Amino acid sequence: MEIKYRRHKGTRDIMLAEVERWRWAEARWAEVLARFGYGEIRTPVMEPTSLFLRSVGAGTDIVDKEMYTFETKGGDSLTLRPEMTASVVRAYLENGLTRQPGTMKFFYMAPMFRHDRPQAGRYRQFHQVGVEAIGSDSPVLDAEVIRTAMALFEAVGATGLTVKINSIGCPECRPAYLEDLKCFLNDNLAVIPAAMQGRIAINPLRLYDAKDDGVQELLRGFKPITDALCADCRAHHRIVTGTLADLAVPVEQDPSLVRGLDYYCRTTFEITATSGRKQSSLCGGGRYDYLVEQCGGPATPAVGFSIGVERTLLYLDDTPVDLQRSPQSPVDVYIACRGVAAQQVGFAAADDLRKFCRVEIDTTDRSLKAQAKSAHLRQARLLLTVAEDELKAGSMMLRDLATGHQEPMARERIPAAVQEVIEG
Repeated sequence: MEIKYRRHKGTRDIMLAEVERWRWAEARWAEVLARFGYGEIRTPVMEPTSLFLRSVGAGTDIVDKEMYTFETKGGDSLTLRPEMTASVVRAYLENGLTRQPGTMKFFYMAPMFRHDRPQAGRYRQFHQVGVEAIGSDSPVLDAEVIRTAMALFEAVGATGLTVKINSIGCPECRPAYLEDLKCFLNDNLAVIPAAMQGRIAINPLRLYDAKDDGVQELLRGFKPITDALCADCRAHHRIVTGTLADLAVPVEQDPSLVRGLDYYCRTTFEITATSGRKQSSLCGGGRYDYLVEQCGGPATPAVGFSIGVERTLLYLDDTPVDLQRSPQSPVDVYIACRGVAAQQVGFAAADDLRKFCRVEIDTTDRSLKAQAKSAHLRQARLLLTVAEDELKAGSMMLRDLATGHQEPMARERIPAAVQEVIEG
């Protein structure tokens, strides 16, 4: 068979047993986020390109290389969202939520899009679960947000994680550090690849994200940004780490952790996992006290994070899903039928049973043996059979697949009998 259409490189199909695993994780995450006071937000997958140019920052890899940007027939420039924070801030402002008292707390589970180099756990359409807490500059909120992230990992059984944390200062103390860093980098241009040298003038902190061993070795010889923090930023960082310590959340200070987006200030953090000798980032976030104002709103502090869903599920279990062997979703009752008349009777029974349990009716008209095999594959507890004998008797054969016991039963008695087994 010739396949005419294939999915775009860097995307994938998620189905059958794998979807069940996603739904399992998503249900646990939603439960945790509700306990922490977050409400769900769903924004359009496309936004004005200028939103990301302002928030993420011109000159970043995301803006320069990775965004899916297109022009509409009306001449507008739109971009498939590469991250969610800017979209949440736009929605927060556009819907007049600045007038709401206290801290607005949003969570999302949604796809993002970046034209990145595909590899294990990294796709061009990928999914994130994340939070944005808008309206408080308290360092205790930073600690709560980090604790929220750890609670999400705990909910799906992820262990062996490390919280890396840093402070990149504020507009009061960071500019002087940036000037010193620019001078240092310009004095060592021979070590820096030409493609990365443009970052020096725009935002030299981005060199800390460079995937170049020579650049990283160079930066290790420069003073850490934590040495340049003002008194307020030092106090903020001390309270964040102290609050986490009080909750027994282990953290590791990482003065090179700056994150790759322009809107961060003060707290930045990542949660990483180690598999063998390989380490990968599963979660990243931080404080962004000036982004709301940059997007046209009042000065409003905020903090948040995002977790990579694919990376997290891969870390939990890297066994590939065999779509040819994986079962479809489990059911409680499987109804096997022979002939259209039997299917009509089976469908009526299914309609009654679906009021309180999961039911699949087989309309393939395969042999009853083949249909019974499918009942086992779907992990059914009960098998109802309707064939010629049952049609004549006005009954159905009810078999308990756990015990093997079976008996013919009048159709009107089926719902009560099934409910007794399922709920018993």
